[in-house]
Amino acid sequence: MEQRRYKDIVAFKWNQGAPLAFHARNLEVAEISEETWNDMQQTLQTSETSEELALWEQENSPEVKSGKLQPGIRSLTINVTQICNLKCTYCAAGGDGTYGAAQTKINVEKTLPQLKFFIERLPEGSRFKITFLGGEPLLYPDGIQEIGNYVRLMTAGRNIQAGFSIVTNGTLINEKTLNVLKSIKANVTVSLDGPAEINDKARPTKDGSSSTSLVVDGLRKLADNRHSLGLLTVHGVFNRENLDLISAYNFYRTLKVDRYEFTYSVEENDDASNKEFLEQMNSIAAVAYASGGEPELRKIGIFDQYFSALDNQQQTENYCGAGKSFLMVDARNNLFTCPWEVGNKDEQVGQGTQLNEERLAEYQAPLIEKNNCQSCWARFLCGGGCMFIHKQSTGNKHQKDGQFCFRTRGLIATTLLYYKMSRVSC
Repeated sequence: MEQRRYKDIVAFKWNQGAPLAFHARNLEVAEISEETWNDMQQTLQTSETSEELALWEQENSPEVKSGKLQPGIRSLTINVTQICNLKCTYCAAGGDGTYGAAQTKINVEKTLPQLKFFIERLPEGSRFKITFLGGEPLLYPDGIQEIGNYVRLMTAGRNIQAGFSIVTNGTLINEKTLNVLKSIKANVTVSLDGPAEINDKARPTKDGSSSTSLVVDGLRKLADNRHSLGLLTVHGVFNRENLDLISAYNFYRTLKVDRYEFTYSVEENDDASNKEFLEQMNSIAAVAYASGGEPELRKIGIFDQYFSALDNQQQTENYCGAGKSFLMVDARNNLFTCPWEVGNKDEQVGQGTQLNEERLAEYQAPLIEKNNCQSCWARFLCGGGCMFIHKQSTGNKHQKDGQFCFRTRGLIATTLLYYKMSRVSC
């Protein structure tokens, strides 16, 4: 793939077909002529370009939607437990789901007033999202049920739409936990890193035995009840010890789920495996598109995310809403800006219903601005990148991790190719 750029227009040319161009501000994709492509090469040498290209670059489409986040916390992730029945090799939550401070279950009596505090601050017509996390959250289904019931009760009379999600290892799906998930119509994400020969190495039980058969059985039960649930997703984490994304993808396709997510480990920092991850994602995209076109490709979460942004011309100024629209509640009701920062006092921004407004104020500027991404062509699809990953690599959450940027720009470029194939007429 060859790439050229003129200000906020970036163009790509693969071995097949005409070159395409992407307007970074307007989130527009278009085919361009060979003449325009050659003009862009000339621009690099003489700073001159065609009038047509210059006019397009100067346009500010009225259809573009701002990426600025509305004020107020509209999403909470809650650690209902800080214990786990698995012992994943790459666990970033203290190695055992505890974040270094085991907590069997959250105190619901303390949690409900905390939820009331945030719900009462929302304007009418808002959406309020709760994600249940752990540890393994299904070790405490009664807590999930109580919280879900309370949130639905509190939001029902105020025209606030409540949504629920859970991230689980999938080994504890039984009649009781299913009934809890169905009662709140939860979106369910099940962690699974591939077929048994891969997953059992990365995600064994605490006694070292296989977890995969339990997960697959749990997924079968979830799929059988999908009419009473939200979106069903399988999520894999990959690093230098597990880079067989293609095997994982082929395995995922045998499962009756709606969506597949492939995540490069937040703690990985290896250039060779980073490049291999991107290459395999490109291979998966090719297989998906060849087998089922856009619908099959968009079962892969990251491609669906970018397609939606392009369709809606929706800018993203923040990779996530940490400290702006989102907070993390640990199992002791402490408030943090990020799930990975639980236990880190430097990232604690409150406890119970007490917020540290001074610390929260530090998060309010857009991440594109704070991370100095204003000149990047991918900025309004990326949103400045993950602060935790940046910090893991560089020691500073606002100093960009080059591997993250390389990987993200590569995935966006791949998306643009398939978007052109799906949307742009020749």
